[in-house]
Amino acid sequence: MKTSQPSVEELINMVLTDIQQKGYSAIQPFDIGEVEQRMMEFAEVNGITLGSDRLYMSAKQLQHCMRPSKDAKGLVVAPEELIRFPKSRYQMELYYDGECFIYTDSLSKFIVHPNYKMKISREQVKLVNFITATKVKDPMEFTLPKYTKIKTDCSSEESSRL
Repeated sequence: MKTSQPSVEELINMVLTDIQQKGYSAIQPFDIGEVEQRMMEFAEVNGITLGSDRLYMSAKQLQHCMRPSKDAKGLVVAPEELIRFPKSRYQMELYYDGECFIYTDSLSKFIVHPNYKMKISREQVKLVNFITATKVKDPMEFTLPKYTKIKTDCSSEESSRL
């Protein structure tokens, strides 16, 4: 009998369950899908190196999202939001802050590093990696000058004002 690979949502849920039950997870970093076209185009237009054309998550970064210090401040994103992120990111606004890409739905933000070094199968690689997620404290945060909103059409003036 063939065993099928768990879905991305199942992998995220398994990591979160491990963290809740054991305080850590030994699940290796995993691919959650292609880097979106709008991110790739923005990176190309603005000379940003993307470590890969796939987006990754890791148990370490998911554990970072659930830190007790974040929980104490009410900044922890619900597990359901983390599980939905690989699909819901396509409907979120996307920003660039000069260092990382930020997906937001105005309630939560999900930070993605475009060129992150990580060990996968004992090999150091550079890839596009999910870093953390947190609740948005101030919805006006994304009006600050350090954020560039990435439009679907990356040739727009607002998307290329770096």
